[in-house]
Amino acid sequence: MLVNYVDKREGNKLQYSKLSEQILSDSELLKTYYREILILLADVASNQDESVSEYTTGQLSIYFGVSITTINNWINDGRFIGYQRKETNEQARIKSNTLWKSRTGKVYPVQEIVNEWENSNPESNGTDQDEKVFLINQNAAFEIKYKGPYEDTLGSKPLSDMTSMEESDASVWRYFRKRLHDEYGL
Repeated sequence: MLVNYVDKREGNKLQYSKLSEQILSDSELLKTYYREILILLADVASNQDESVSEYTTGQLSIYFGVSITTINNWINDGRFIGYQRKETNEQARIKSNTLWKSRTGKVYPVQEIVNEWENSNPESNGTDQDEKVFLINQNAAFEIKYKGPYEDTLGSKPLSDMTSMEESDASVWRYFRKRLHDEYGL
């Protein structure tokens, strides 16, 4: 099966399926072919699949129905199996074929969660629009909670005068505002 798979790969010039079983009697030749197959498979495994969608923590928070903080906690806890940030504050991009481990231990592909959400929300216009609406709504919620825009409320308050809740809200609010600015020019 492995030989047939390798032979069907585009650009493969090895044509292993045309080799005879005499190779099995020559251990050095067998090792050479085995090594070449492993190199080819490692190359295939390391290539990024351009057709696989990626999702931000904001998008995933919508699909999973949880906060961005929860998504980040799940990343830190290893619940997105195989995904790790390379840098501490790196913006996460979780691939749709990544497996997510639920609290019960059951494992689901992220794409399955996304598809389920999209099927339940047919009025949705796509993930970018969903994130934009989410960010605008969150910004508005903070403006209502603090009775004004960020600059006039938490943005003008010294950190030493903030409660822990205000510090947390200020951090999240700044993040939402930055995303709105960076991604949507708002």
